[in-house]
Amino acid sequence: MLTNLRHLIGLDDLLTQEENAAIHSFNRFGRLAWERTRWPDTIRLEQKTPDLQVRNVNVGNGGTGYTSAPTVAFTGGGGSGAVATATIDSEGRVNGVAVTNHGTGYTSAPTVSFSGGGGSGATATATTMNVVEFNDTIGEILRVSNNDPYDVGHADEVAFRVEFSSKEVADYGQVTLVDRSSTKPVFVLYREPFENYTSTSTDFLYIFSEYATYGAYGDFLAADGQTDKAQVAYQQAESLLLVELDKLERQQGQQSFIQFITYGTTIQTSI
Repeated sequence: MLTNLRHLIGLDDLLTQEENAAIHSFNRFGRLAWERTRWPDTIRLEQKTPDLQVRNVNVGNGGTGYTSAPTVAFTGGGGSGAVATATIDSEGRVNGVAVTNHGTGYTSAPTVSFSGGGGSGATATATTMNVVEFNDTIGEILRVSNNDPYDVGHADEVAFRVEFSSKEVADYGQVTLVDRSSTKPVFVLYREPFENYTSTSTDFLYIFSEYATYGAYGDFLAADGQTDKAQVAYQQAESLLLVELDKLERQQGQQSFIQFITYGTTIQTSI
């Protein structure tokens, strides 16, 4: 790619600063193309087993006589690590419980108990949630379903919400499966993360290579003040990517569909 870029520019060699700028452009346009659509090269459909964690604690009875917040404990449920802090009101009753660590590995909601604080009678119930950690293998979640969407006529969709993950500093986040507390695996359609190209890299996704090269050429021209020529280079880059999109959407017919179920019959409409 650097060689092709040199040929476009008309230089025998690139300065170190120019090579670094070119690699930055390769990554910029490579990421733009990577996230442009559902390329078969970047999309994966795999089964993932969600981690069942403690979501929150609902106080059923505040009890009486508490002079300080009691200690909250979780027992049972097959998991560990959940931590919560209770608060009391002016009348000595437990009025809330904040979960500060959701724990991991639960198979059912653990039992909540209170101790200390000078009072008694407080009761509460824990609720659980399904979480799929992105780690460093998932970039974006596109769909989650209870069944294999390629094995049946329709997908049993699972609502999800993407959130920040506090468990892994280096990962990409987590997805919480709304209103689901089963330990059964789900089918996750996701995009892999884009890996930055470096000066020592030997691989760059082929279908994006010409697009990224012409995009880098446009950046070089723009940095040199040749804005008109840069716009032409950007247009050439876009036309190269459109050729790949044409293969995907028109030639291969790989399109997304909205599903409508009416009178017991499933039909699909292209979007």
